[in-house]
Amino acid sequence: MIKIKNLSELQNLKVDNYFFEVLEDVIKISNKKEKFEINLKYNKDNLISTLETIKKLTEIKILLEDFSEREILSFIESKGYNKLLWNPIGKAMHQFNMIEEGDRVAIGISGGKDSIVLFNALVRIKKIANINFEIIPIHIHMKEDTSDISELVNYIKKFGYELQVIETKLGNLVSGDTKEKNPCFLCGRIRRGILYTTMKEQNINKLALGHHKDDIVETFLLNIIYQGNRNIMRPAYFSEEHQVTVIRPMAFVEEKNIISYSKKLSLPILEEKCPYEMSSDSKRLKIKNIIKSISEETPDVRSNIINSIKDLF
Repeated sequence: MIKIKNLSELQNLKVDNYFFEVLEDVIKISNKKEKFEINLKYNKDNLISTLETIKKLTEIKILLEDFSEREILSFIESKGYNKLLWNPIGKAMHQFNMIEEGDRVAIGISGGKDSIVLFNALVRIKKIANINFEIIPIHIHMKEDTSDISELVNYIKKFGYELQVIETKLGNLVSGDTKEKNPCFLCGRIRRGILYTTMKEQNINKLALGHHKDDIVETFLLNIIYQGNRNIMRPAYFSEEHQVTVIRPMAFVEEKNIISYSKKLSLPILEEKCPYEMSSDSKRLKIKNIIKSISEETPDVRSNIINSIKDLF
C-alpha cells in the first residue's frame, strides 16, 4: 500500500513493474515487463475515484493521507455499499430518531473495525443530512495496550476531527491476581463509565456505539441461554442513570459487510486484541460459531432473529 498527500507524488513512482507519470489531466502507467501503457484521465476534484481505478488496473492500493472537503464523502461512501451499509444505517437512524438538531454525539472509538466504520457513517450523515449536530470521537486506551494509535489519531484528523484519548488501567481484569472469570462485562462497564463521565464534563448528550446486527443477535442468545432472560441491546434508549441517550446506528448492519468495507478502505484498525475475546472460554465466541454454522443452511438467520425480537426494541 502506498500513501500520498497529493497526486504529484505519483510522478516517477516505481511500484513492482509499474512506472507512473503525471501529466496535466492524464496519468501514464507503463509496465515495461509486460510491455503496455495505460493513459488514465483524471479529475482533480475526484481523486478518490482515480485511485480506485488505479487499484482495479494495477492492484496497487494508493491512499490519500489528506482529504479535501469534496473528497471526504467520495472516500467514505466508496462504491457498492448503499444496500449493505448506508441504507440499513439510514433505516435505523430514521426509525429510532437517533440524531436531532443540536445534538452533541460522542463516538466510542475502540480502534476496531466497528467503531471506525461508525465514525465514517456519522461523518457521512453530517454531510448529507440537513441536521446540525456535533461529532466528538473518544478513545479509551488501556495503559497495558502496546498498540500504536498514531495512525488512528491521524485518520480521524483527516476528516477534521481530534480524537480524545483517555488512558486507563484495565489489564488486571484479565491477568494477575485479580483476574475475572468473565471480564468482558466488567471491562465494558468500566469503559462506558469513563465515557459517561467525560460526556457529563463536556455537556455531550448522546453516545454512539458501534454494535451491529450480529452483536444484538449474539447478546440476545447469550442472555436467553446463560441468564434466562430476554434482555437485548436496544438500537436506542435513554439512560436515566446517566441522563444520556445511547444510539447504535449499525443495529441493522451485518458484521460481514463491515469487514468487507473496512478491508476495501484499508481502515487503520488497531492490531492489539483482547486476550479474552478469542479465548475458548468465551461464551460469545461459542454463540458466534453456532450462528455461523446455522447460517450455512439458513443465510437469513440473523435477520430472522432480529425480526422476532422487534417488540423488545
